[in-house]
Amino acid sequence: MSRGAPRALAFFVAFAGTVAATTAAAQPEPSAPRARAPGEADDLPKCESAFIERVYKATKPSVVRITRPDGGLGTGFVFFSNRHIATALHVVDLGRDVRVEFPGGAVTTAEVVAWDEEHDVAILELAAPAEAAPLVPRWQVEVGSPVLAIGNPYGDLPRFSRELEGLLNFSVSQGIISAKSEAYIQTDAALSPGNSGGPILSCDGQVVAVADKLLEQKIGFGVPILHVSKLLGSIGARKYHGRVTGKDGAIGVAWHVADTTLFGPYVGGSLVAFDRFAVTTRLGILFGRSSSSTSEPIVSASMRRIFGELVFGYRMLLLPYAFPSYLTIGAGILGTFDRGEETRLGGSVGPPGCAGVSCTVTLAATTSAIRGGGIEPLANVVLQLNGLEASYGYALDVLHTDYSTHRVLVGLSF
Repeated sequence: MSRGAPRALAFFVAFAGTVAATTAAAQPEPSAPRARAPGEADDLPKCESAFIERVYKATKPSVVRITRPDGGLGTGFVFFSNRHIATALHVVDLGRDVRVEFPGGAVTTAEVVAWDEEHDVAILELAAPAEAAPLVPRWQVEVGSPVLAIGNPYGDLPRFSRELEGLLNFSVSQGIISAKSEAYIQTDAALSPGNSGGPILSCDGQVVAVADKLLEQKIGFGVPILHVSKLLGSIGARKYHGRVTGKDGAIGVAWHVADTTLFGPYVGGSLVAFDRFAVTTRLGILFGRSSSSTSEPIVSASMRRIFGELVFGYRMLLLPYAFPSYLTIGAGILGTFDRGEETRLGGSVGPPGCAGVSCTVTLAATTSAIRGGGIEPLANVVLQLNGLEASYGYALDVLHTDYSTHRVLVGLSF
């Protein structure tokens, strides 16, 4: 070995050490674990095969049945504190207090204290605190994760069928998370009318979503629980009065009674604000025919009437919960458009200039058109009871009160 070899070897070793030190210094230090927000689990839950029975028993006491004063039914669950219930907004959107029933039989009332119309969720405040513990939210869930839903599908049917007693209310169904987005979680767990507002739970018993809607009775959607948690800071900040919605559609038969009686079909509907104020329109077409003895000038008359109403009314809820019905008192206008024909019987004496027995009386019938209609003030009262609508109205003819109209409607409301 030459004398220069040890020097070259020492230089190579020194250079390699410098490179190694530089490379090590360039490597970033491992970052500290990110602090997780409340409601965000550290990892996905580990699901054992028998989790459904365990989760159902643990969470059922915190699930409630919600009944609206108009008879509507939904589900909710204790959330945030033992004074608050989370549910879907469309379950409680009347703007009136609702009845809350717990599995153990305790019953109280609640009012809406926070809501999100965009995501259809709400928080209620109970009149009396619940004994059940609030359910815990889980903000993170993966597609394919098993879930279960607790609710009251068709929960009123046991009232009418003894065979269903003890079933449907506070029942459970199982499925998986089929898909998810920021707005919804999709699941194949069976959801039915009455499940709305109920919890969709992960296998560790935490709430991942609020049951909200169905697609063709096969695919269920829930609102992620994160949107409910965002409402906690606004509890009590505003008073909820309800929504403005289209409702009280009706189809039936109408009678108009004045100098002629008219009868025919009508359709109608209302725009209802806060379940108390209604703007109602109705349209119909009526037919009438009257006849008289030949001693009167008019032998017969037939008439067709197209009518329309615009009424502003105040709705009063009668017998809430037990036998809900609405009585609406209002005023507006009645517009009519009349067309028809009438036949008059007349006589003539001839020939001209005759006298006594030389005269001949000739009878002749003449037909003329009827043209009429107008706009009249209308007073109106409506009773809606179990899908039926009955209404009486009085339209005043201010120029000829003898021609004022008594109006009666009987129909099916939907």
